[in-house]
Amino acid sequence: MKCDVLVVGAGPAGSSAARAATEAGAKTIFIDKKKEVGVPVQCAECIGKFLFPYLPLKIPKEQLIWELDGVSFWADGITIERTGGIWSSYAINRKKLDKWLADNAVNAGAKLLTNAELVDLEVNEGYTMKKAMIKTAKGEMIIEPKVLIAADGVDSTVLKLSGFNMDKNENCGEILSYEMQNLNIYRPKYDHVFMGDFSPGSYGYIFPKSGSTANIGVGRLFQEKDLSECFEEFLEIPQVKRQIKNGINVE
Repeated sequence: MKCDVLVVGAGPAGSSAARAATEAGAKTIFIDKKKEVGVPVQCAECIGKFLFPYLPLKIPKEQLIWELDGVSFWADGITIERTGGIWSSYAINRKKLDKWLADNAVNAGAKLLTNAELVDLEVNEGYTMKKAMIKTAKGEMIIEPKVLIAADGVDSTVLKLSGFNMDKNENCGEILSYEMQNLNIYRPKYDHVFMGDFSPGSYGYIFPKSGSTANIGVGRLFQEKDLSECFEEFLEIPQVKRQIKNGINVE
């Protein structure tokens, strides 16, 4: 297959790049190694209201599932709340949002290939593209693009195949997160951010998706603690424990 632009990755960045390239007149293919766009969810599903004027598309109202007035920060037993402006946000459904963004690109004329993984590149001098080898369920496919866009995240295969080495231990955090139901959320119109020794270099969070459902997770930037240990310590914080004591893991 030949195209003007090949986009690797069909998350929000990749789908948006594919749509923009197609609308500008480029023959565009975008691929994702997952079988289904948006699965599994890759974040805590919250977007700041202040970003909306900068987006090239208007997010449908039905995808803005829970309006949040602000952010509550907790550290060492002290809580500080920030409301309105840059602190207000919406909880979104990333599965549906990612699929909607991919559909926009497809409707504009881009070709989407799922369950399609980049395995090798041939690049000319000056980083002009020669060809990309793609592994699919039906066998190997060759795509010859003029331009390749890397939208494949922190584990970018494009970067590795291009000879760029990134030490994830120094540059990337990790998050362990669950969607939980049947919660007793304190101030469910606020995102809750917790900082402390349980989470080296990062934070824990309760991001409500309704009055009784939230994404609950903990991040770690430095490798001095096991991520599961960080999460268990986070759940033992009294302000967290009383909100999740009857919680049920959904995902």
